[in-house]
Amino acid sequence: MKYKILGVYTGKISKLPNDFVTAITKEPRDVIKVSKDWIEGNEINNLVHHGGDMRVIHHYSMANYNYLKEQFPDIADRFLPGTYGENIVTEELTERDLNIGDIYQLGTAKVQLTVSRRPCVTINHAYQDGRVQKEIVVSGRSGWYYRVLEEGEIRPGDYLEFLERPYPDLPLYKLHIQGYGEERFADKEYLRRCLETGLMDKGWKPKIEAALN
Repeated sequence: MKYKILGVYTGKISKLPNDFVTAITKEPRDVIKVSKDWIEGNEINNLVHHGGDMRVIHHYSMANYNYLKEQFPDIADRFLPGTYGENIVTEELTERDLNIGDIYQLGTAKVQLTVSRRPCVTINHAYQDGRVQKEIVVSGRSGWYYRVLEEGEIRPGDYLEFLERPYPDLPLYKLHIQGYGEERFADKEYLRRCLETGLMDKGWKPKIEAALN
């Protein structure tokens, strides 16, 4: 299975129209160079809550953008690639198609899926609408991250090609449900296995550890 990369994006720290300072808005590039810890030219405003080697590359899909357009037709023109903070966009894929730990060839890089994004209120600032973050939390269409196993370059027109699924019993969407569903952090066995992968980031890891103690 492989999925065409429609665009690649990086961003700079800047002020939104409401003076909120963020680097969520990304601009299209001809190529992005990814290393084990960062993407060249991609700035991060809040290093406490963002960045790190477990979430170097952020992926969102047009399938998810189209869902948001359907939910908010009055602001549909705001849901453009790069506005959600992602670094790569494909037409296909949602959180229900993926598993924690999935390994891919991405351009000349090799990457591994780590965690789903934890949607914060910066999303509402980015879209200038207080409804969006809640819908993303409820729907689970939060996007996801990769760590970089082998450094390389990614260009529009390259492919995300599936290589391996080492954890077939760890669906990605379930992580979001554990974090935001009605019975939060209730499936201890699933959470334990997530932690044992060594792929949980600085956002998810302490919450899972607390739930298991």
